[in-house]
Amino acid sequence: MKKGLMGGTLKVLSDSDIERIHQTSLRLLQEHGMKSESDVILDIFCRGGAQVDRDSRVIRLSPDMVEAALQSAPKSFVLYGRDPEMDILLEPGRVYYGMGGSPEPFIYDYASNGPRQPTKADMVNCTRVGQALTHIDFIMAICSAGDTPEDTQYYHEYDAIFRNTTKPVIYTAPLRKHAAKYLEMAIAASGGETAFRQRPWIVFFTQPVSPMQISHYSETMLDAAEFGVPILSSPGPMMGATSPASLAGTLAQINAEALLGIVLSQLIKQGTPVIYAPHTGVMDMVTAQCTYGSPEQSLARAAVAQLGIHYQLPTFGLGGGVEAKLPDAEAAGEAMMGMLLNGLSGMTLTQTLGTLASGLYGAAEMAVICDELAYMIKRILRGITVNDDTLALDVIQEVGHGGHFLATDHTARLFREELFFPNLFRRQPIEKWQERGSKSMAEVAHERVQAILAQAGPVPLPDGADAALERALRTT
Repeated sequence: MKKGLMGGTLKVLSDSDIERIHQTSLRLLQEHGMKSESDVILDIFCRGGAQVDRDSRVIRLSPDMVEAALQSAPKSFVLYGRDPEMDILLEPGRVYYGMGGSPEPFIYDYASNGPRQPTKADMVNCTRVGQALTHIDFIMAICSAGDTPEDTQYYHEYDAIFRNTTKPVIYTAPLRKHAAKYLEMAIAASGGETAFRQRPWIVFFTQPVSPMQISHYSETMLDAAEFGVPILSSPGPMMGATSPASLAGTLAQINAEALLGIVLSQLIKQGTPVIYAPHTGVMDMVTAQCTYGSPEQSLARAAVAQLGIHYQLPTFGLGGGVEAKLPDAEAAGEAMMGMLLNGLSGMTLTQTLGTLASGLYGAAEMAVICDELAYMIKRILRGITVNDDTLALDVIQEVGHGGHFLATDHTARLFREELFFPNLFRRQPIEKWQERGSKSMAEVAHERVQAILAQAGPVPLPDGADAALERALRTT
């Protein structure tokens, strides 16, 4: 099992800031409430003791209900992979990185240097790349199965992912019919319900509707809780459009929306694992597009990570996703800003590695670049070890004035542990770089993708799982 490095050294909010945001969120939930289009959700809250106005369809929560849910939700749990070596321990402040996000309508095509319609084969290939990348800890999507029938597209996406990764999977099931198929196919890939219940290796991504509404989408929490599958409730407004144009106001709103999702998960079944996951999208006031690479969004995500640590819950958010349209310098700069700030602030699960164009498409080449960035960030999070050996007093004195440390046992023992050695980025003299074709990083990343796909294939499945997946896909 992987135990992610600890972040949380970056604090953008004071203790009093956190308390004011929390209290404002409680007031929103108690005085303003959340509107629900779902009778099922209204019934759950009514039975749970919330104040439910059936005419206005508004749910109001007392602070005590929120506190009870925060106490009931697990503070840490294992996010399983189908391979136990891919398990990750989710605890507040531990840091992991994941490829992709929700299904994206296009994919970057290296040959044409732009987006095109994706296919199921693209999803297969991208998942295989994510499986191969060492510092990608969980899998989402950087395209969609766009060549499959619209009414079964999600099912083909589940099939493409489940057959090609053993890492934890986070994916969406927008309606309960999708949730049922998501579970059916995950159970099939596990080799049966008993095995799946023992080690549920998927996460349900759900989302309320900002501002302050909850839809049928969140009914899928019932299906997840039945099988002990972790739930991720992720408000996703755009600042200035569906949340206030101030960072503090947006944080208060999305915190309220996320807290209601946590209460819902615990009313369905106490102890259900849940991830605190507010998004902090920013609307560009010139184009009206959602920005993925804005400093405000990165700053707000650092605040979300800090709030999650305050609530002692694992957290989830964007970080690798960028506004850039190509896997280039702009993309790398935006990705490093988001990923590094997330890591330093202690965001547990940073998604969208490999995502371009504010979520419209992804690129396997960008996922490869982001994997290298995650590798660098993990070295930073590992920090500086200070002890008698690393302080090297005796070694410095032994080398003396004007000597060198290359031949010492101390250097031989520690240089691999202390120093970062890149996998993708190349430290080479200009002449060597020219001799090897003066390649851009996008070219190098593309070659890495091709090398992975030349070796990769479907991951092993338990006996009978292949046929079970085929049956599940046919009976849609």
